Amino acid sequence: MRFDFAKAARKAAKDHPVLHKSGLFVNAANDDYIGSPRVFRQLEEDDEAYEDVQKNTRLARRLKSSFHQAIPIDGKNYIYNVVFYPDKHPLFDPADKDIDYTGTFDHETAHALHPDANGIDGENTADAYAVLRHLQRYKGQQTDIDYAAWKRAMIFLQTGISSHLTTFTIDKILLDSKATDFCSLTPAETSAVARDYARKHTPSADRLKKLCRDFNKLKGKKLDAQTLRRLADITLKAAPTSDTFYLGNRILQPLLDGRAMKMDGKTLQLKDPEWQHIRVALDKKTAQVQKRARKNSPPAF
Repeated sequence: MRFDFAKAARKAAKDHPVLHKSGLFVNAANDDYIGSPRVFRQLEEDDEAYEDVQKNTRLARRLKSSFHQAIPIDGKNYIYNVVFYPDKHPLFDPADKDIDYTGTFDHETAHALHPDANGIDGENTADAYAVLRHLQRYKGQQTDIDYAAWKRAMIFLQTGISSHLTTFTIDKILLDSKATDFCSLTPAETSAVARDYARKHTPSADRLKKLCRDFNKLKGKKLDAQTLRRLADITLKAAPTSDTFYLGNRILQPLLDGRAMKMDGKTLQLKDPEWQHIRVALDKKTAQVQKRARKNSPPAF
């Protein structure tokens, strides 16, 4: 599905009354501005708000990135400024730029729909909304949308910064999508469900601190086989039900499955035969979790 910025912006405004009333969508790559007559009148009357929009557009071009900002108008109302710019490095699909652009647009749109959700809570809400919208568009078709969860985990591993760690929320949605009909949700329901998943599955501050401690030795390290071996060591030493095991295993499994994973221009792939032993060990620990889950599940009637 080809990404069309203007079409996406008009649909978002049509689907969500608050964006129809107060949304301003800007494609910073070509100066395409889409909003209601009301929003453009407000910008004509408020020089400071107009300059904020221009600053946002220039910033998106300079950073080659997309974002959202709620711009205050008359002290009590806001213009929800969604600024889109094609990101250099994909987040939602490493091979299909249209999926990636659409996911980026939906992510920033979710920030506009939930301006009260800040920090990691806001990022989980935005990624949840983007993944739900993706599932609704592709309706069961096989895509690489799970790459978003993998990359969020990998960014955390590299930087030690947890503000965009959305892996647990994305994975839960993808797991539930096997048995839950997300495609029949209305736009308002989709927004609310995304918020609910973020509230329930964003790690707490204490969990995040522990993850930061457990993976601290890998922060800033070169992405090579040595670093991935150290990741495997940390993962195998962790309790099978821990966040540390889940996240480490989440990063390693696609690579152990033979996939070549893209990370900001670098291709990661595991070819050494020794990784087979690591895979067996990880699979054993994963089986322990699955066995425990089955043991604790209610009996079937």
